[in-house]
Amino acid sequence: MFITAELLRKKRDGGELSPEEVSWFVAQSVRGNITEAQIAAFLMAVCIRGLSLRETVALTQAMRDSGIRFSWHHLGKPIADKHSTGGVGDKISLLLVPLVSACNILVPMISGRALGHTGGTIDKWESIHGLRTSFSLSELEQLLRQVGAFIIGQSEEIVPADRLFYRLRDVTATVESIGLITASILSKKLVEDLDALVMDIKVGSGAFLPTLDAAQELAHTMRSVAAELGLPLRVLFSRMESPLGFAVGNWWEIWEAEQALRDYATAPSDVRELTEALAVEMLLLSGGADSPQQALQLIRSVWQSGTAWERFHALVRAQGGRWEESSEAYKSLQPFYLSAWEDGYLATVDARTVGMAALLLGAGRKTQHDTVDPAAGILLYKKPGDFVRRGEALAALFSSTPASFPPAAEMLRKAYQFSPEPPTLPSSPILGFL
Repeated sequence: MFITAELLRKKRDGGELSPEEVSWFVAQSVRGNITEAQIAAFLMAVCIRGLSLRETVALTQAMRDSGIRFSWHHLGKPIADKHSTGGVGDKISLLLVPLVSACNILVPMISGRALGHTGGTIDKWESIHGLRTSFSLSELEQLLRQVGAFIIGQSEEIVPADRLFYRLRDVTATVESIGLITASILSKKLVEDLDALVMDIKVGSGAFLPTLDAAQELAHTMRSVAAELGLPLRVLFSRMESPLGFAVGNWWEIWEAEQALRDYATAPSDVRELTEALAVEMLLLSGGADSPQQALQLIRSVWQSGTAWERFHALVRAQGGRWEESSEAYKSLQPFYLSAWEDGYLATVDARTVGMAALLLGAGRKTQHDTVDPAAGILLYKKPGDFVRRGEALAALFSSTPASFPPAAEMLRKAYQFSPEPPTLPSSPILGFL
């Protein structure tokens, strides 16, 4: 038994909390025995003073143990997952899940929702008519037996401490804490009974972490905590200066992912390269392949043969989705076009600004209570390096609220910079590994 005020004073003054103190604080918070004001004070003290490795490990464990934990190893297959820190047009999970599960690896993915200018996988997934993202334990096991994967949202039973803490972090300016970010991400992944976790930490204007130094600090902390808790973890750093692929927004990213799985050759090159790199790491780390060459061969085999595309649709059906109905419904939407106002090469298409334009259309949330419009989004017709003529369409905007078109188009216009000469562009979306 501890005194809450004394723990807060200790952390405020720069002391290190013991694992027992951290565990007690988390448990009492979930039970409602600690006020939200006291939790907010704890979060602010942590944000300012930081967490030691021992404290971060203890916080991650306590949050993991605040709700149910899954056990899937009796199904007899390796288990792997991937997590991204979020970006604009980041639909990679929607390709990875069917690709990796088609390689005989279980992928029990628990994903999040959109907040701010970055999209959430669950919001995208739920844009498919009828699709469910909440299931009983027996139903989840059936999904793994049937299609080798699922994509679900965080429920009240899954890491309730994270739901409580994240809500308060968002309104108390304590989101930018490496220790709290680490505990939030890993606690949710540790309940999945994983053999391997691959992280995609994005860097650039459209990312949560704008610099590589900040991304590397998070990666080292994640690796250290994961090692302490017995979870094999591999980190990939990827660029987020421009949107991934051509589609931004819920249904439109689902559609682009499905099209990419349908035809390997016409998949956007940045989406294809990043997907393959992450899939290879998932196979290697979980024991699904013995070498990078073998892993890449397996991934390309299930992709190019159409097996992964079939697995995507099997997963949609298994989770209750109605693909054809959805596709027909979204086709009826009337787009609003943004056209080029001068000739030239596109030097930049700023990811964050594109994300903010999609947010104005209704594709994301300004607060966690906002409703997302599944039809809202942007299809980019031109990418950095492309030459465009004045009057040529740069992008199509979609929304269920036509009044949002003018302000969104004005915002999107700010994302583009033109150059009279071809710009020098990065050769790869991948910055490196850890």
